[in-house]
Amino acid sequence: MTCALGLGLATCAPTEGTGGPTPGAGGSAGGGQPGTAGSANAGSGGATASGGANAGAGGGSAGSGGATGGTTATGGTTGTGGAAGSAGSVGAGGRGGTAGGAGGSTAPGGRGGGGASDSGGASGSGGVSGRGGASGSGGVSGGRGGASGSGGSGGTSTGPDQCRAVGWATRASRTGGAFDVTGGGTATPVVVTTFAALQMYASDAQARVIHIDGTLGAGWSGNSGDRLEIKSNKTIVGLRAGTQLKAAIHISGASNVILRNIVIRGPGSNDQQAWDNLNIEGSSKNVWVDHCEFWDGQDGNADVVKGADTVTFTWCIFGYALAGHTHNLSNLIASSDDEPESVGKLDITYMFNWWNGATERQPRCRYGYIHVVNNLYTSNATVGASKLGVTNGFSCNVLTENNHFISQKDPIDLGKQAGTGSVQQSVGNQFESCTGNQAGSGTAFTPTYDYKSFMVPAAQVKALVQARAGATLTSPTACP
Repeated sequence: MTCALGLGLATCAPTEGTGGPTPGAGGSAGGGQPGTAGSANAGSGGATASGGANAGAGGGSAGSGGATGGTTATGGTTGTGGAAGSAGSVGAGGRGGTAGGAGGSTAPGGRGGGGASDSGGASGSGGVSGRGGASGSGGVSGGRGGASGSGGSGGTSTGPDQCRAVGWATRASRTGGAFDVTGGGTATPVVVTTFAALQMYASDAQARVIHIDGTLGAGWSGNSGDRLEIKSNKTIVGLRAGTQLKAAIHISGASNVILRNIVIRGPGSNDQQAWDNLNIEGSSKNVWVDHCEFWDGQDGNADVVKGADTVTFTWCIFGYALAGHTHNLSNLIASSDDEPESVGKLDITYMFNWWNGATERQPRCRYGYIHVVNNLYTSNATVGASKLGVTNGFSCNVLTENNHFISQKDPIDLGKQAGTGSVQQSVGNQFESCTGNQAGSGTAFTPTYDYKSFMVPAAQVKALVQARAGATLTSPTACP
């Protein structure tokens, strides 16, 4: 990109820089029909099930970042029961060859090309979006677009798109219609190199796309230090994988916000009142937090409280790594049983996230309609045992679906269930080396947004989330 340098910032033309997504030859998926059987495996260019998803001519069921130069991916021949798709067409569930490098080589394990496929017959996806960081020059999300055309008798899933806005952030309200969460939209990106410049643009009244260049902020402790205030219509993105912000983040009374590709590391948990790594509150709504990492928050890692609504977390890590701290309580939804401003609000989706080393609150909720789907839970003996998983508290309605829990005590926690409508439905989850309760308490709400078209079985969650979650995007154009 071409930038005009200024006082701690640069204004950039919205061009794709080196490493941006370039179409791979033949990278778009065929319009073929998925088959009925199939196994989940990672291959070069994505796996095709027996009778699996058809490959378009030269396309394969993975994006072009997976197969060298766009040659047909392994297994890309027409499976029994499906006709081959046309070469250049994109199936309804895929984005074609948006990503993938010019002949980018496949990363080990096929992560650059199609990654681990969804169960072929069930979804015909031909591969979830690859991370692509190991691919060639354009190797961003190598497997993106690798889903074969939707339709056919194989099922509804087209595999996850790691750049897709999903869940409650895409709804106007619990009962409202669709909402297009765009953040700063098409505003010309501004690159910031100082915390002062980031604060100035993030908190003003204009629509902004802000790219963070380098490690910004001087840190905080308790309720003092650097805290980033974000207002409405903002997209804030780390310029490269692992971009670190040494500041807590506060979103209050803001709407239409996208936060992406940033690492926040707190000073370590304690049982005193302190800033969370991320706090969303007030009348905030339509907030999408994507590909971020929240570690060792003092009070919490990422809390949503006091009447905020329609929030989605995707591909994030919520973790604790510092020993000697005892308040490793990660994600709180509503701060009290007496919070009238939260009645009918606090609707939140968690999808493709990783809780690592949290003791409790993964999440712990009140009031809201909470959807916890396709997430990974692991423990960390260095920081202490994971005692409670997903907790439905006062009047909280939770759908806990197709997650993988490892070494958790009471992964389905009903111990705080109270108040009208408090319920937690546990469906399709996988429990490994867990103790305590694993059963739900009833039937939860039905989400009003699409997610089943790219939800994966719990058995595929661990490999998928460990490969993709966190601030792993190589550039802002990795997820345009």
